[in-house]
Amino acid sequence: MVVGDRHNEFGAKRIVLVANAPSERLALLSAVEGAGHSVKATLTTAEALGWFRDDRPADLILLSIQDVQANTKALLLEASAVAQRQRIPIIATGSVELIDTLDAFLDPDWTTLLCAPEPLETVAALSIATKKGALAFADAAAEMDPQRLRRLADEVSRIARTLASLSAPPQPSGSYAASLVSDFQAGFRHEPLAAALDAILPTSEDIRRILRLRRLRDSFFDSSLFADPAWDILLDLAAARQELVQVAVSSLCIAASVPPTTALRWIKAMTDHGLLERVADPEDGRRIFIELSDTAVAALSRYFQASQKIGGTAV
Repeated sequence: MVVGDRHNEFGAKRIVLVANAPSERLALLSAVEGAGHSVKATLTTAEALGWFRDDRPADLILLSIQDVQANTKALLLEASAVAQRQRIPIIATGSVELIDTLDAFLDPDWTTLLCAPEPLETVAALSIATKKGALAFADAAAEMDPQRLRRLADEVSRIARTLASLSAPPQPSGSYAASLVSDFQAGFRHEPLAAALDAILPTSEDIRRILRLRRLRDSFFDSSLFADPAWDILLDLAAARQELVQVAVSSLCIAASVPPTTALRWIKAMTDHGLLERVADPEDGRRIFIELSDTAVAALSRYFQASQKIGGTAV
């Protein structure tokens, strides 16, 4: 069903809403109105496929995918193509079981995923996605995520440098020292970073023990007091790396121990900032795996090494 194009003077956006279930359409329509925008067209998934192939203009695509049908893959690929051509965002909602499919076929650069969202989560996502000039999808708390991640990396690097300086042998001074430093720099060749640091990571058993200790706290305190999805994500992927196990997006959402939509936003933020990498499953095009980047492995390795040197236990 196509409705009137009401792109008003207050900057309301023209949103293409795609949902099959009437109840889901009503919920999303309420969210669009709550965010102060209008619906350009309300379509079923079958109708949307033709709409996207015609490349009809819009300001945002709002998808609700509640089950996998014969044309689901084609629909998601066409929606991504429209988003890339028109440079517009996509917001896609689905169940935990469908997250891997949505993540595999929707372009992550243009898409934010919501997993069984509450109405206010959808309103917030719409409001943020339609901000003028903004294509960064995050909730209010997540706007500080990049700063927090940078602070974490800076602190880990600072600890590593401090420990290195404390353990380094005394150096001679004067011109003789300068010549030694010069000679050393000219001839030094370090081994590849990833190869050098893999051996420093704890065993998967040790990392899983840390994760169990973190979950144990939830039995005695409100879990929201210690919510730290970035650290849980890093630990889970570090253990999987040691076990030579690949981790799907949906599995990582569970490991993050926060609501799935929140986990998805953290995964996206950490990927954007070079801590995580997306890797296609060579045997199943409907799934994407998430792995630690070499940068993350290096930071984790240095952190665990620093913790051991001061006799601490990383939790």
